[in-house]
Amino acid sequence: MDTSSDRGRRAAPPPPPRLRGRLFAGSVVALLCLAGACLIDRTFGVARTYGATGTSLLTLGACLLAMTGLTACIGLGRWQKIHQLAARYRNIHGWVGITTGSLLAMGFLAGTFTLFAAPLQQWSTPPLPPQDARFSAISLTEIPALIGQLPATASTHYRLTLTSPSTARISIPTEPEIPLGVPSPSIIISQPAPHTLHFYRLTPSPVPNFIGGLHRRLGLPLPERWVMPFVGTLCLFYGLALLSGVILLLPGIWRSLMTVRLQGHARRLWLDLHSLLGLCTLPFQLVIALTTALFAFFPLLSVFFGAPASMKPAAGMMAMEQYPTALLSPAAALLQLRNLSPSFHPLTLEYVSGPHGGDNLAERISLQAPLYNANGSCSLPMSEQPYLLAVGTDPFNALIGRDRGSVLMDPQTGTILDSQNLPGQQSPARHFLTWCLALHFGSFGGEFVHWLYAALGLCGVGFFHTANKLWLNTHRLKITGQARPADTPATLWLGRLSEGSLLGCLLGLCSIIALSPLMSHLHSVNKDMMNGTGMPSSSMPAMTQSCQQVRLTYYGCLAFSMVAYCLLSRRLCRSMMTGLSAAALSTAVIVVTLRHSATQDTSSLILTAVFSIAALCLWRGAFRNACTRA
Repeated sequence: MDTSSDRGRRAAPPPPPRLRGRLFAGSVVALLCLAGACLIDRTFGVARTYGATGTSLLTLGACLLAMTGLTACIGLGRWQKIHQLAARYRNIHGWVGITTGSLLAMGFLAGTFTLFAAPLQQWSTPPLPPQDARFSAISLTEIPALIGQLPATASTHYRLTLTSPSTARISIPTEPEIPLGVPSPSIIISQPAPHTLHFYRLTPSPVPNFIGGLHRRLGLPLPERWVMPFVGTLCLFYGLALLSGVILLLPGIWRSLMTVRLQGHARRLWLDLHSLLGLCTLPFQLVIALTTALFAFFPLLSVFFGAPASMKPAAGMMAMEQYPTALLSPAAALLQLRNLSPSFHPLTLEYVSGPHGGDNLAERISLQAPLYNANGSCSLPMSEQPYLLAVGTDPFNALIGRDRGSVLMDPQTGTILDSQNLPGQQSPARHFLTWCLALHFGSFGGEFVHWLYAALGLCGVGFFHTANKLWLNTHRLKITGQARPADTPATLWLGRLSEGSLLGCLLGLCSIIALSPLMSHLHSVNKDMMNGTGMPSSSMPAMTQSCQQVRLTYYGCLAFSMVAYCLLSRRLCRSMMTGLSAAALSTAVIVVTLRHSATQDTSSLILTAVFSIAALCLWRGAFRNACTRA
C-alpha cells in the first residue's frame, strides 16, 4: 500500500451530523415562518381586507424571516472568534452552492434573455406588405367610424397600439390572452383608402413566452405548478448561501477585497472571481432570491389564505345586456389619462364590450403565464361587465409589471375602475410592493437600468459558474508528486454535467431565437372578413404545435450538450457548443435582416446589433477553444 500517496490525498467530507441537525432545525424554522403567514391571514383577515397587495407583502415578509432563520440556525452554538463562525458556514456554503449552482445559472441566463422579451417579439414579427404598412397607422378621430364597419363579433374586443400621439394601429385578438402568457393570434387592420379595409392575421412567435417560462422553472422540463414549490425552497437555500458567503468574507475581507490573483493555483483564481462577482452583485442577488421565493410560494400559500377582496362594480357600471353602443373615443380616453397622471405614457388601449374571461389561476396555467398575480383573482371585472384597459410606461415611477403599468376604466364614461397598477397613483402598501417587484424586473430608471440588469444577470451566471469551478477544484484529490490534482468520480461527472448544462442552455436559447422569426406568420384574411362570415377560425392548435416545437428544440439541444460532455473531451465540447450557438445567432440575425431590415424600429435595430456582437464573441470563443492545446 502506498501510504505516502494516501497521506497526500485531500477530499472534503460531507456536512457533519451536527451541521445536518442545524440545517434540519433551520428548515423547520423556515416552514414555521411560512405557516405563520397563513395563520396571521386567517386571524386578521389580511386577504379579505387588503387583497393581493396585503397577502403579497405578508408572503414576502414570511420569506425574509424564513431565509434569515434558516441562516441563523446554522450559526447556533458557542463561538468566540469570527474565524470559528466562518468555519461553521464554509461547509454548508459549498454544498448548497454545488447542488443549486447549475440550475440557478440556467435561470439567470434565461432571465437575462427575458429582459428583451418585448423587443424580441417585435424583432421576430414580419412586417405588413409595403402597400399596407404605411396605412396601418390610423388617425384616432377616424377609429370610431372604422370600428363601426367591422363585423359584430370583431367590434366587441379590439386593441389600439399607439404609434404617435394622434395615430394608432388596430388589432383584434382572436383568443384569450394574459400578460406574459402565450400570445394570442390577432387580426391587423389597415385602411389604404376611405371605406376600404384590409385584414391580416398575425400569428406571433411563442419563443419569448417559452424563455420566460424557462426562467421561472430554472430550466426544468416540468409544469410550472409542480416546479414552483421546489423553486421556492431552492431560493431559501440560495439566500442561505449568499448570507453565509458574506460571513465567510468577513475574516479577510479587507485583505482580499476587489483582488483577482491571476498567478498561482487555479483554486485561488476561481475564489477571487467568485468573491468579486458575489460582492458586487450581492444586493441584486438578495432581491432576486427573496422575490423569486414570493413568486413561488404565493400560489401555494394562497390556497390557505382567506377569501380575497373582490372587485366591485363601479357606480354607473352597466350589465352587458344594457351596455350602450357609444364608447369613449380614444382621444378622450387619452386626455383623461393625461389629466389623471401626466407622466404616464399609454402604449395600448384595449376595448372589451363582449363576454370575456377572467385572470385566474386556471387561465394562467392553460396559457402558460406566471402563476403569481400581483392583482389576485380580481384583476379584471366580472365577465358581464365591459372595460377599457390602458397599458403604458412611466419614466419617473417604478412599474409593477416587467416593463409597464396599467389602469382599468369604464369604456363609456371613463370612470376609473382600478388604478392600483397606475404608477404614481398607488397606496403606500401597493407602492412598496411595486418597488419590490420592480427591483426584480428592473422596471424602473429607464433604459440604463434595463441594460444594467442585463449585465448583472450575466454576472450572476459567472458567479454560479465560478462557484461550481471553485467547489470542483477544492474537492479534487491532491496526490503527492503530481502537479495537477486528480479527479474523483464525483468531481469528474459533476464538472462535465455543470458545464454541459450551462452551454446546453446557451445553445438551446440561441437555437430557439433562430427559430423565432420563422414561427411568426402574417397572411391576408380579407376573404373571411369581407364575406360576412365573421372572425377566421381559431389558430390556437397551430400555436400549440409551435410551442411544442420550441420545447423540443431547446431540450434537444440541452440533452445533446450533456451527452456530448459525457462522451467527448471538454475542450472539444466547449468549442463545439459555442460554435453552434454562434451559428444559430448568426442565422437569426441574417434571417431578420433579409426579411425586414428596412422596417425595424430602434429597439429592434439595437437587438440586432446586440445579437451580432454576441455572435462574434461566441465565434471568437469557439475558435480560441479549438486552437487551445488540451
